[in-house]
Amino acid sequence: MTRESVTAEITAIATELEADDSIGQYAAIIAEEVQHRDVQVTTSERTAAACLLAACRLREEPVRVTVIADQTAVSKEQILGEMQRLSRELEIGVPLADPERLIEKSCDELALPEPVRDRAVRLARIGDDVSVTSGVSPYTYTAAVLYVVCSPTDVDLSQADIAAHFDVSTATLRERRDDLLEATGSKLFEIQFPDASPEAVSLVDDLLTEARTTEWARNKRSLGILGGAWLYVANAAEIYTSATELATIIGVSDSTIRARYEQFVEYVDSANRAPVIASLEQR
Repeated sequence: MTRESVTAEITAIATELEADDSIGQYAAIIAEEVQHRDVQVTTSERTAAACLLAACRLREEPVRVTVIADQTAVSKEQILGEMQRLSRELEIGVPLADPERLIEKSCDELALPEPVRDRAVRLARIGDDVSVTSGVSPYTYTAAVLYVVCSPTDVDLSQADIAAHFDVSTATLRERRDDLLEATGSKLFEIQFPDASPEAVSLVDDLLTEARTTEWARNKRSLGILGGAWLYVANAAEIYTSATELATIIGVSDSTIRARYEQFVEYVDSANRAPVIASLEQR
C-alpha cells in the first residue's frame, strides 16, 4: 500500500460524501501517520474509509459509518474495526459521536421543527445525566431520543422511518426507547407537559419510587407503571391528555396504562395522599 493510493481513495470517498475539504485533509494526515509508523493495513480503500471516519469523529462532524460504507466496497463493520485498530496503533483517542450534534444534524436532514429539536436536546442531556448513554451507540441513542419526542407530535415519522435513518433495527430502537423512558420518568413528564407544576413532577417521582416496593406492582412491566403514574398525575393536575396519547409515547397499550392508572388510584387512596392531590387540584 502506498500513501498515494490511500490519499486517492480518501479524496474519492470524500468527494462522494461532499465532505468539507478540511475533513479530507485531516484524514490524509492520519493516513500519512499510518505510513510513517509502518502500520500494516489490508487494503487502501478500507484504510481510507477508516481514516475518514476517524477524522469526522475527531472534528466532531456527525457522519455515520454507514454513509461512508455506502461509498465503498467495505462494510461498516470492517471500517469500524479498522478505525479502532488504527486508533490503537497510532495512540489516537477517537471519541464517540456527540448525540447533541447528531440531533442537530438529523433534525436538519429530517426537516423537524424547532420545538422537536429543543425537546430532543433536553431529553438527550437528561438521559446522559442518568447514564442511559453508557455503552450505547450514540446513533442508536439519538434515534431513541427522536422517536420519543416525535411520537406525540404531528411529525410524520414512523418507527421504521427513524430506524432506517440511523441504520438500526426497530427492535433495537424500541429497547433503547424503553431504557430511556424508564430512566427519565418524571423528567420526561416535565418535558412532555412543560406547564406541569413542580408538585406534579415530584408526585410522578414519588409514585414511581413507591411502586417499586408495592405488592400490586410486582412483576408488572415498568413502562406500563410509568404510563399509569403519568396518567394519574395528569388527571390530578388537570393536564389534558389521555391513555391513548400516552400509549403512543411510551409504547405500551392504552388498556395497560388504564389498568395501571386504576391501580394507582387504589394505591394512592390507601396511602392517604389526599393532601398532595388536593394541592394539585387547587393550582
